[in-house]
Amino acid sequence: MKSNDFPLSVILLTHNQSDILSVQVVALERQEDIRATEFEVIVTDDSSRVKELEKIEEILAETNLSCHLVRQMSDRFWAARARNNAINASKGRLLLFLDGDMIPEVDLLSRHLLAHMGRTNHIVAGNRLRRRFGFQGNNFGQILELCRNSSSSDPDIIRWQQDEERKREGFLQSANSWRAVFGCHFSVNATPDVIFDESFKGWGPEDAEFAYRLALRHGYSVEYAQDIKAYEVDNLGQGVANVFRLRTQQAIVDYLRNTIYFFDKCPCQRLEDVFQGLRKLELRDGEWFITPADKECDLKQRIVQAREWLAINGHYELATK
Repeated sequence: MKSNDFPLSVILLTHNQSDILSVQVVALERQEDIRATEFEVIVTDDSSRVKELEKIEEILAETNLSCHLVRQMSDRFWAARARNNAINASKGRLLLFLDGDMIPEVDLLSRHLLAHMGRTNHIVAGNRLRRRFGFQGNNFGQILELCRNSSSSDPDIIRWQQDEERKREGFLQSANSWRAVFGCHFSVNATPDVIFDESFKGWGPEDAEFAYRLALRHGYSVEYAQDIKAYEVDNLGQGVANVFRLRTQQAIVDYLRNTIYFFDKCPCQRLEDVFQGLRKLELRDGEWFITPADKECDLKQRIVQAREWLAINGHYELATK
């Protein structure tokens, strides 16, 4: 049984993002209302290039924080296993998850700890604020200033942010409050329940399945803390391994399989909540292609089509059930 030597373990999932990691580490060094001895940092690398791994090791060697690197090699993105690697290595009573494109505010750690005070079986979903600016150098003061102020006149950022806030508020007021939890930024007490389903390989809703399982099967409560802020600075929410960014057959197959597996494992959800991404995909001549998001389609029929295609091609054995 592992020890809980720290109040908090910060788990940073990274994939070829050493430039952002260098800023993340400085942000963690500058945290307010928490001592460096009260938390550890676990960088869990998911199949980065050798040169990136060398840069990560250099970054961690230069900080006085308690930092550890765990890593895995895979043929493609595997966030569920990478996070589990970090969970297994962690020694914190509270686990705080941040993706490799998230720069934390300087009060983020203390606010997460405060939100869990006196509570168990509780998930705190932090706020994700998307930003667009050139990422050059690692002057933390300048980068933090850009993070705090760069969205004020960007109509795309404003629209994306408003849409996300609206969705989260809607989820919190519904029977599916767990949907307010996004894998990019959340915290939860370390218990045996806190583990990711490694069946999700490639880009897909491993974070949604995690939140569903903890909320509906283990009785965890969900809180969306809008005042706990981290800034997403990589590709404006497209994210590492996003199918609509990669546009490869492998990424599309992974996304289809993962999404249908999630729906089958976590039933009684609205089709639109789970499968809205299928509106951006189209099957032509036996292959899937990205299609304009506003193109009309019969979503139920597209789900049936995806199930049949996956089954015929041996990608998902439960596709016809």
